[in-house]
Amino acid sequence: MNKNVLLTTNMVLLVPMVALVVQAVSVASMVQVALAVLKISSQVFSAEAVLLAIQTHLVKGDDLQYRVNLTFEEAIFGTEKEVKYNREASCRTCNGSGAKPGTSPVTCGRCHGSGVINVDTQTPLGMMRRQVTCDVCHGRGKEIKDPCTTCHGTGHEKQAHSVHVKIPAGVETGQQIRLAGQGEAGFNGGPYGDLYVVVNVEPSDKFEREGTTIFYKLNLNIVQATLGDTVDIPTVHGDVELVIPEGTQTGKRFRLRGKGAPSLRGGAVGDQYVTVNVVTPTGLNERQKAALKEFAAAGDLKVNPKKKGFFDHIKDAFEGE
Repeated sequence: MNKNVLLTTNMVLLVPMVALVVQAVSVASMVQVALAVLKISSQVFSAEAVLLAIQTHLVKGDDLQYRVNLTFEEAIFGTEKEVKYNREASCRTCNGSGAKPGTSPVTCGRCHGSGVINVDTQTPLGMMRRQVTCDVCHGRGKEIKDPCTTCHGTGHEKQAHSVHVKIPAGVETGQQIRLAGQGEAGFNGGPYGDLYVVVNVEPSDKFEREGTTIFYKLNLNIVQATLGDTVDIPTVHGDVELVIPEGTQTGKRFRLRGKGAPSLRGGAVGDQYVTVNVVTPTGLNERQKAALKEFAAAGDLKVNPKKKGFFDHIKDAFEGE
């Protein structure tokens, strides 16, 4: 046979075989890709199912918040308060099971106790399966055929509750104290939530505070400020003596070490600052005025006070002077 004819015949037979091989390779690749996608999807949905099962079977109760009012001194030194409030607690009749005493919840017939059910969804890659919370038992895995008459199957009831909370020394407004397990009851056997006690410190009629530092304003008359004096200064730790030097001006500050508030984290106590305010006297009698005039003359100070006229005296009469 002619070599050219033989070569042509072989080429004709080879082309379909190559096409079949390419097609087979393409199909195999598509199958591998599909299997890989399904494998990844199954892993994702399995992890989701495990997480969902954990979340639906043991659910922590809600946290609560309670605001407690403290006096200025209570915040400085710390105290103990009894906090009373209402919360959702485990039902005392059924002990939180939700079932009538003498009966017990039964395994859910829809999810068979798993708390989740499979849902099939059509996708471009085919039918995909995912797991969702059971719509019958709502994730509990149990059905209550005969519910408790107190909680009506919820396992919870409203109860009055009280707890003692220790307020540490040095707290300030807005700070919180966490009491674990003093919130509301959990679901499906989950733990109680937490109680957050929020501190509100009432203002003082004497002091102001910034952190561990306390501020006090001291009013002095002009004689005290001019000649000097020894005065008692109130602090949260008790009165202390303070020597006022002669010639003290308004705005002068004195520091009382260790008379402030303690640090909440422990350590040294802060300081108290005393700020002087020299008060100008009003409503002087004639003797006091004469004394001030003599003071001005002795210091060669020129003072020309305005003399009051008729209308000024009328005005003073209405103002009670």
